[in-house]
Amino acid sequence: MKRALPILLALLCASCATSDGVKGAALVKFAPAGITDDAAKPKRIALLVGIDAFEDERFPDLRYAAEDANAVGRSLASGFDEVRVLSTPEQTRRTAILSAIAEIGAQASNTRDTILLYFSTHGSLGRKPGGELERYLVTADTRMNLLTQTGISVDGLLEVVDALPSQRKLVVLATCHSGKGKSQVDDGLAKALAALKSASPAPLEEVSEATIILTASAFGDTARESEALGHDIYTHFFLESLDVSRGDRDGNGAVTASEAHDYARDKTYAFTKGQQRPTAESAILGRDPIVLSGEPQRLGRPVLFSYAASADGLQLCIDGAVKGVLPGGIAVPEGDHELTLSDAHSGETVYSGAIAVQRGEVIEISKLLPDPVQWTLQVGGLADWPILATVRGEYLPYSFGARLGARVRNWPAQGWVLGLDVDYRGGKGRAGGFNETLPFEFHAIGFDASAGYAWDLAQGLFLTPGVSVGASWAFRRFDTSKFRKDEDLTGFRFGADLALEWEMVEGFWLVPQLEAGGLVAGLGQDLGPHPYVGAVLSAGMSF
Repeated sequence: MKRALPILLALLCASCATSDGVKGAALVKFAPAGITDDAAKPKRIALLVGIDAFEDERFPDLRYAAEDANAVGRSLASGFDEVRVLSTPEQTRRTAILSAIAEIGAQASNTRDTILLYFSTHGSLGRKPGGELERYLVTADTRMNLLTQTGISVDGLLEVVDALPSQRKLVVLATCHSGKGKSQVDDGLAKALAALKSASPAPLEEVSEATIILTASAFGDTARESEALGHDIYTHFFLESLDVSRGDRDGNGAVTASEAHDYARDKTYAFTKGQQRPTAESAILGRDPIVLSGEPQRLGRPVLFSYAASADGLQLCIDGAVKGVLPGGIAVPEGDHELTLSDAHSGETVYSGAIAVQRGEVIEISKLLPDPVQWTLQVGGLADWPILATVRGEYLPYSFGARLGARVRNWPAQGWVLGLDVDYRGGKGRAGGFNETLPFEFHAIGFDASAGYAWDLAQGLFLTPGVSVGASWAFRRFDTSKFRKDEDLTGFRFGADLALEWEMVEGFWLVPQLEAGGLVAGLGQDLGPHPYVGAVLSAGMSF
């Protein structure tokens, strides 16, 4: 084997020589330059589902759902690489639809691919045993009495979408979620829905930072078909928006998903006299990357927009002129403007200030809104260390305990954090007496008021320095064979603290905190202040 290896290497080297005996000649190109460009180019793929007929007669047939899907497909055909329409009875069964979605996911492996999923069908509500009402899409073979098993859960669909590698995903639900129009529910669920009519719509889950979910109607609204329009009303205006001359809000040469929805939403709301309210949930990083028609040819006009729940119902004014009510977006001239946001019903101003915008800039308005006043209840553990050895040895030993506190954030002004705390400390020490050191038990209760300012470090993470003042009552007991005595101590304390406040999940906080301060109290002949340092680890819930 050792002799064979040099021979094999020699043969390999010889095979690299050209006919003129030159070794290591330049490699010959095996394909024309640029041949891989199309393979690397992001793809745009659309899957459109329209269902007119249903096997369960309790779901009445629809007139225009299949045509809705086909019309959207025709409008997208010139700009998308693949458009697939499912509208026949065989294509619109539950397993067929889910299989088609899985196939689309397998095709779109590039993170910059665009995936569009459109559904025009009945929307209904179902509830699994012990669970809450959930939204379902009705397929051709859905059974009303087995809705949760035979329909497509909207939440489940969004989880599937979230798992797709593409970061440009659009889901359009041309359905409704009430007991009328393009929706049917049984009597029991109708009663459950009635109890929710006065509540705010449960927000659809934001499944990824580059996903947009558009619905033809709000929770509890009816999505209607129109004989005059020959389509689902929302879909009709959505189709109109794909005409660049109508839907291109910022004038950059292309219609994006958010532009199309804003156009269709306003037209639908006006056409139905406010009875149908299309909604949107989006998490867009930068500009909306989902182009439905046209191609961006230039920087567009600046856009102010918001689909956040916190901005819902706010009236937007630019330089004193009313521009509309959120959610949605508007294009404005570049330059300096006075922006005012006010409650559309009460007229109360919630934000007013100057804003400078440049061409091509997109600003999420909800980020300008002041954070709401928020209350938090916290519970945690603490430890104190008196700094002076004489104090620590004779009066106040190392101690550990617990703290219960309340916080109010963003009051009396943005960023402020005010708090009230009650804490307990306990420990054991030894003090001199009778020519020896005698053991004692130590207990203390403290009350403090604090004020701080929260500096926003990152999403959900705040650095909060503050100051506090309070009072402390301490008790120690000597109980030995030689000496029994109880002693009380009252004092005033003050301090400074530094907390790192982390909202781990919405409403749940974890707060490590360092403290330093002084206690003014009569320890022997010395009133102090007696310095100490401490640490606290708290967890809390906000409401």
